[in-house]
Amino acid sequence: YLTIKKLSIMKYLLLGALYNVATVSGFAGFAEMAAFHPSVPSMDAVNHAFTTLSVNENVINNPLELYTNALKEHPLITKMITGGVLATCGDAIAQSQNEEAYDKRRAASFGLFDTMYRALQHATFPIIVAECHGQYMSGFLNSFGFGSLLADQMNYMAAMEQTLASQLGIVPFLYYPVFFALTGFVQGLNKEETIARAKENFIPLMKRNLLFWIPVQFVQFGYVPTDLQIPFLSVCGLCWTFILSASAGSVKGYSEDEVEEVIEIVTTQQQLFPTMNSTLVFEEAYCISSPEEVMQKEEVMQKEEEYASMR
Repeated sequence: YLTIKKLSIMKYLLLGALYNVATVSGFAGFAEMAAFHPSVPSMDAVNHAFTTLSVNENVINNPLELYTNALKEHPLITKMITGGVLATCGDAIAQSQNEEAYDKRRAASFGLFDTMYRALQHATFPIIVAECHGQYMSGFLNSFGFGSLLADQMNYMAAMEQTLASQLGIVPFLYYPVFFALTGFVQGLNKEETIARAKENFIPLMKRNLLFWIPVQFVQFGYVPTDLQIPFLSVCGLCWTFILSASAGSVKGYSEDEVEEVIEIVTTQQQLFPTMNSTLVFEEAYCISSPEEVMQKEEVMQKEEEYASMR
C-alpha cells in the first residue's frame, strides 16, 4: 500500500514541479495550460503531499506511535483490545506449563474477562482519582499524630489512597465475583460449581493479588500518565494473568460431568487391577497416568508403610 501511494505521490509531485518550473521560467503558454489541467497541483498541495508521505512512513515504521495515535482516537476500544490480547497471551503461557491440550474455552474466558475489566477501569479510575487526593490517609495519620510528618507528601498519599481504593474496593467486590462467574460460565460450570470454585480460591488469590498489585498500582497512580495507565496495567497483567491462570484458571475438578468421568475411570481401573488403592487411582486419574505408573507409586507407598511399621 505504501509503495503504491509513493508512486502516486511521485507522479503528483512531478506534475507540480513541471508547473512551477514553467511558471518561474516564463513559459507562460505551458504554465497557463498546466494551470487549467485538473491533475496538476499547486505548490501548497505539493508541500502537503510531502508532509503526508513523511507522516505515513513514520507511523508505519514506528508501531509505538501508531498505538499511541489509536489510544488518543479510540481510547476505550484500544484499552479493551490491549487487555484482552495480553490476557490471552498470559493464559497461553500458563497452559504451556502443563502437558494437557490447549484449552480454547479457558483462553476465551480469560480474554473476554480482561477485555471487560479494562472497560470497567476506564470508567472507574477517573472517579477514584477525583475523589481520592490523600485526604483520607492524611486524616487517618493525623488521628495518630503522624500527619505533620507527611504533610509535604500528599502526592504519595494520594497515589496510595487511590491504590487501596482499587485493591480493597473494586477487586474483592467486582473483579473476583465477575472473574469466577464469567470464566466459570464460559468453561461450562453451573452456579453451585462456580460458587465452590470461588470459595476455594478467593482467599489465596486475594493474598497474591495484594502482594502483586499494590506496588504496581502505586506506580501507576503516582508516576504513569493518565492515558497510559490502563495499557501499563495490561502489560503488568500479562504476568498476573499467568499467576491467575496457573492458580485458578482451570475448572478441572469442579464439573460434575468431569467427576463422573473420573469415577468411571477409577471403576474401570479397579476392575482391571483389583489390588490398586482406590484413592491413589482417583488422584492419578486427573493426571491421566497409566495403570503401570499408578502401581509403581502404590508399591512405593506400601514400602513406606512397611518401613514406618518397623520403626
